Amino acid sequence: MFNFLKKILKNEEQQQAKQEIEIKVHDLEDWVGEKAKPWMEDAKHKADEILMKVDEELQRTRFNIERLENAKLQNPNIPFKAKQYMEGNRKVYIRSVNSFLGHIEINNKDYHYLLEFCKEFEKMINALNKDTLRSYTILQEFFANESGKIAENLRNFDKLFNALRSALNSENLGAVNITREKAESLRAKCRQRLNIGVDLKGSEASLKLANEEKESIMAEIMNFSQSEEHNKFIDLNEKKKNKEKEFAEGQDVILQSFSVLERPLRKYSHIAFDHEEDVLKYLKEPIDTLVSDKEMRIADILKNLEKMLAENSIQIDEKKKEKTLEEIKKLNREFLKSFIGKHQSFQSEIEELDKEIKATGVSQKMKDLNKKLEEANTIIEKNKGEYERTKNDFEKANSSIESLKAEISELIKDVFSEDVKISV
Repeated sequence: MFNFLKKILKNEEQQQAKQEIEIKVHDLEDWVGEKAKPWMEDAKHKADEILMKVDEELQRTRFNIERLENAKLQNPNIPFKAKQYMEGNRKVYIRSVNSFLGHIEINNKDYHYLLEFCKEFEKMINALNKDTLRSYTILQEFFANESGKIAENLRNFDKLFNALRSALNSENLGAVNITREKAESLRAKCRQRLNIGVDLKGSEASLKLANEEKESIMAEIMNFSQSEEHNKFIDLNEKKKNKEKEFAEGQDVILQSFSVLERPLRKYSHIAFDHEEDVLKYLKEPIDTLVSDKEMRIADILKNLEKMLAENSIQIDEKKKEKTLEEIKKLNREFLKSFIGKHQSFQSEIEELDKEIKATGVSQKMKDLNKKLEEANTIIEKNKGEYERTKNDFEKANSSIESLKAEISELIKDVFSEDVKISV
């Protein structure tokens, strides 16, 4: 009982003593190859034996081809055309089989070459069978024994290469090959991730630079907005705005007056034909028409309108009449001249303010800064998109690497009973 417990404890100690092996990605394929050496040597030994048999079968097949080539008809009295037909098919069959034999002569005994050759052999034997089916069937009618021997040779080749495939791709070696393929894929993925990582750092740096450039432009805009020249620009624009507001109030007085006078003036224009065109202009554009009325014809028009209203030559209700007469008195010649003078003064002052505003260069400067800011935002969006795409690619590559590492570790455990940790 004591010895039994001692044995169990010893096994547990051995299990605990067995540590996880760490293998670098670039050493992984060599490590697997080294571990698989006994199986590879066994496969090589079996492959050499099978290839010797293939060489022997090649000699037998060439001997049988020579026999078919030299074979004589048992019945020489067949029609001439039938002989020609037979000879043509014999030549085609022999040429096809000889070409096939030339392709299956193997000088390279490398494991991976042989494994790939087995796949190619299957394609070649299938193509030969398909291409020679007709000629072989015809030769069976004339030289059944000779052509049958060659067919048997071909079947033997098929068996030999199936045996070679099984020897090269045993259960263990099949798992080893899958492990190697995945190790090669892992190495390629690691290279890919390294390249993506370089691109990711580049795109991250570009995004950082673009953001720094934007911050610099924003600071420049902030400093400029607090500068003396910008303050002057704001003051001048405020002054211009106040001037425009002040003058707009004066214009409203004129516009309101002509709004009140619209109906009476229209009635007047129907009577005073010589003033009709002027009246219609004033009703359409009171301000512009007044400014361009150098002869002050409107004063005469309003005076005549006042007279006609007093004489009741124009019929309107009393309340409207009183309101109209009030507006006419307000729009006397002196008032109108004063408005025109203010208008001209306003225009001069506005032009002068516009010159001063333009001279500050602030508007152009702000336009340039805003354009730079817009360009910076465009670059940031572009770089951000590139960074996100590259980051996503990096994460996908990383996930794929971790997945492959787990698969390979599991395969190695199953095949070699080894616990491995794969490091990059």
